[in-house]
Amino acid sequence: MNRAPSTSADCLRVLFLNCTVKSSPEVSHVEALWDRAKLAYGAWDCTTEQLRTVDLAIAPGYGADLGLGDAFPQILDRIRRAQIVILGLSIRRGAPSSESQKLLERLASLETDHCDPATGQPLLYNRVLGLLLLDQTGDGSSTAASVAHSFNRLGCISPPGNGVVWSGDTDTDTYYLAVEKGRSATVRRDIQIMVENTVAIATLLQQSPLQTNLKAIAQTAKAEAAAVTPPSKLMYPRAIAISPDANANLNPDDTSGLQYREVVTRRIWTIMEAGIQRGYVIQIMDVEDRVFKVTHGRDPSRGFIYKIYPGLLNFRLGFQPYEQAYEKAQRKSEKLAVMEQCGMPVPINYGIFQSTDDIPLETLKFPLVAKPNYGSLSQNVFTELQTVAQLQHAAREIELSGQSIKLESHIAGRDYRILIVEGRYAGAVERRPASLVGDGQQTILELFQLRNQEPRRGPRYEAHTTLHQLVFDQTSRQLLAQAGYTLDTVLPSGERFYLQTKIPASLGADYVDVTDEVHDSIVKSCVLCAQQFASLTVGFDLITTDPSLPLSQTGGAFNEYNFLPYVDIHEHCNVGTQRPVTQGIWDYIDRHSDQLLTPEFRPF
Repeated sequence: MNRAPSTSADCLRVLFLNCTVKSSPEVSHVEALWDRAKLAYGAWDCTTEQLRTVDLAIAPGYGADLGLGDAFPQILDRIRRAQIVILGLSIRRGAPSSESQKLLERLASLETDHCDPATGQPLLYNRVLGLLLLDQTGDGSSTAASVAHSFNRLGCISPPGNGVVWSGDTDTDTYYLAVEKGRSATVRRDIQIMVENTVAIATLLQQSPLQTNLKAIAQTAKAEAAAVTPPSKLMYPRAIAISPDANANLNPDDTSGLQYREVVTRRIWTIMEAGIQRGYVIQIMDVEDRVFKVTHGRDPSRGFIYKIYPGLLNFRLGFQPYEQAYEKAQRKSEKLAVMEQCGMPVPINYGIFQSTDDIPLETLKFPLVAKPNYGSLSQNVFTELQTVAQLQHAAREIELSGQSIKLESHIAGRDYRILIVEGRYAGAVERRPASLVGDGQQTILELFQLRNQEPRRGPRYEAHTTLHQLVFDQTSRQLLAQAGYTLDTVLPSGERFYLQTKIPASLGADYVDVTDEVHDSIVKSCVLCAQQFASLTVGFDLITTDPSLPLSQTGGAFNEYNFLPYVDIHEHCNVGTQRPVTQGIWDYIDRHSDQLLTPEFRPF
């Protein structure tokens, strides 16, 4: 190209992000490179702007906005207005500057956050990348490639010749300004190539931007993958028999000879263990579909097939209607409707929306809860949303996960699980977010470390433990800052400090038995609702400030039920009385042994 674009409404905007570690007004050699590039962009009638990231209070971590004075949203606003983004950084001994690494960590959140709600395109889509690099030792080519790849993942386009590199003398401490002073023909050439190529590509993108619908592509690929029939079903090579004789000393933490960890979770093992103690033999028939064959040691010719999901112990041969009923019952909107029909208080249901743009903001009353219409384990559940901005962020996250968005009113209180087994009240547990209780002597960090030494706590993603180690993450840091604490703060005696706001087991939640505290009216409503289901176990999720009072007094409500609740949190809770709730399942089986399936064991 031999002419600059004319000045017009389509004039390009260039943003230079200087990731030097030197605060203003210290001299930045990276900025000296930019000064020359800025002149070249000016010749093409581009508008330029520069930010020195070290001068901004960019919080460390992941996420688009970490609050508490985080300046990263300012950078996002500048990126949103630019067509060309130039990143300047120094590389020493192959490593990029700490400022650039912090910026890249924060930018990584843009893969899911601040995406276009219609197409799923990240914020950097249809932007063009340029690099200005000071490589003091000449060994930073792989680092430059890695930085460009990180921006490419976010949608930023790298045209040919978009990198300008100045390498210093490896035997001295000389720097760009001291050595070059603009004399390098190589630097001048490379800057001109970068400028012309980035301007050319940005101009083309202005005229014809990429229309790629990432969301539609992902949904199509997911549907196509689900439609593919595997050549053969994943079956265990041979059925593993778990019998009482083989487990004289039952210990779910001792896997010698059993290796049940390869197949079952702690929740499933808790049910199995109770049956094995009754004399039943359990064989694992299908790992993928979690199908088990159960026989009794006294009469191995008779038994039944137990499918973990959907979670019913079923003694019928006609399973299709049951599967369809389960599918319907899994939709959270259907669950709320069922419980409301039973006379149970539930949150206000504002509806289900396919995209963020569909949400009628004018009809909503804050605070709100946004969640996927399907799902479990508190994944992509956003509570106590107080503003439109918070709601839109939450809705985008759910939308990008491929789910529809369910909105309901926020209910204040703590989280409880009420368990019904065979139509009878079996127990209740408070699911408490990970927390520390001060003793007036030890710091928050010391208390955190002590809690993770509790003997029954397993690793974060271990599927075969009820209790998991506490996790300190960005949420924990925000809660610390809000309380005015640091990790070195000595927590006052008796004060409870929460490290999390959600209750997933993988974040170190505690389970507190409250079976004897639940008000009779709450128990009665759960029992009545559970009677309409052909399931031995139903778990109801309750939010209330005090379970010992009627919900009419506390404003509490039920927001969920499940057919295969986590029975292990009752049997292996870490605060209060451990309740043998699975005994009720096997009591039912013992009483109905004459109704078990024939020796054919026809699976469903």
